[in-house]
Amino acid sequence: MRNTLNQHGIDNFYVKHDARSKTGFSCQYRDPRFGNKLFTNIKQFRSLGSDINLAKNIAMQLNASIIPLIADEKVKSILNTKKSNKNIKLSSWLSQYTAIQEEKLKSGALKPNTWKVRRGLINRINKAHGKYKLETINTKLVKAFLDTYIKEGKVRSAQAVRSVYIDIFTEAAQAGEVESMFNPAKTTKKPVAKVTKSRLSLSQFEQISAQFDYEPFKLASLLALVTAQRRTDLCLLRKFKGSDWEERLNKYKENPNHFIDTSDAGDSFQKLVKFAPYSYIENDYLYVFQLKTGKLLKIPLALKLNVIDQSIHDVIKLTHHNIKSDFVLHHTACRSKAKIGDAVSPILLTRHFKNARDKTGIKWTCTPASFHEIRSLSERLYREQGIDTRLLCGHSEQKMTDAYNDLRGSDWQIVKI
Repeated sequence: MRNTLNQHGIDNFYVKHDARSKTGFSCQYRDPRFGNKLFTNIKQFRSLGSDINLAKNIAMQLNASIIPLIADEKVKSILNTKKSNKNIKLSSWLSQYTAIQEEKLKSGALKPNTWKVRRGLINRINKAHGKYKLETINTKLVKAFLDTYIKEGKVRSAQAVRSVYIDIFTEAAQAGEVESMFNPAKTTKKPVAKVTKSRLSLSQFEQISAQFDYEPFKLASLLALVTAQRRTDLCLLRKFKGSDWEERLNKYKENPNHFIDTSDAGDSFQKLVKFAPYSYIENDYLYVFQLKTGKLLKIPLALKLNVIDQSIHDVIKLTHHNIKSDFVLHHTACRSKAKIGDAVSPILLTRHFKNARDKTGIKWTCTPASFHEIRSLSERLYREQGIDTRLLCGHSEQKMTDAYNDLRGSDWQIVKI
């Protein structure tokens, strides 16, 4: 650990007490070329005298001269990036940027939902600034654009736009379209968002549940409460493990987006039904595959939420309607494009939860609670019950669980009652 004399922020520069010197200090420079096979006869340390201020200036000059000499080829290529002669417009670069993102999507490096949001933000940025040349876009211009969202109270949107804008210039620098250090969006302050979404209480949940006019949606909400799982994972939940499950999991591990079409960014729930690994029931356990994280959880069906006196097994039993279906949550009547026995889609769950919520007349202090807030409510109720909610929710870190054993799909984590 450095002593207080060395808390100066200058690399390779060291100061120590020395009673023999005129000032009581001695300064040294550690030559970063020492030990590098490209350089020979280099001393590790060189004296810079006892005048600290003078030594600091010398050390900074040495760093500026020596560090570029030992930089690897990738660093050198970035340092030597020249301005593009094309003087490309933002709109033209965004076409190339979009192609880069679509390649990331195909390779599995980008989540479909992330791309869905990012694609919309790219369109907004293009509409606002597409006519400008890349090198003429400045921090003031970007800030003014972010302020239009902040004034409307859309701070989260402002954060997302800023993040995408930063990445746009990062990719442009790598492509040589702008200087390597040119990123006007990065210079803007990150907008700070206050938590505005209301927490859901058990009483409010029960009021909303009573307003559902279609039993599969009501049971989906109840299943979310007793399992603490995400809506998509519950909608994909099957009664049995099929012979195709291992193959689906292996393909997911190779590339989670292997079935994604960049034209729709995998927004179709039917594609998930057809290709994605799914949760299933077997031997008195609920085997949960978390599509968002790739985690595998093994939850006993006997797990009971004491405050409502119902277990996972009790709720799943309620979903049996003597209808032939592979899915635990399935339609019991033809609705729009859905047939009897089809899986209930996450989008419908969200929509009908909102409709039921609005019927209650509950006065929310902040933004009304969404279907996802059931997961938070479940976590809080199970935590009071003494259940390991970090494991139940599939969080990698305890701080994630507090705000509302990371194996990443290599083995099942068992939730203990």
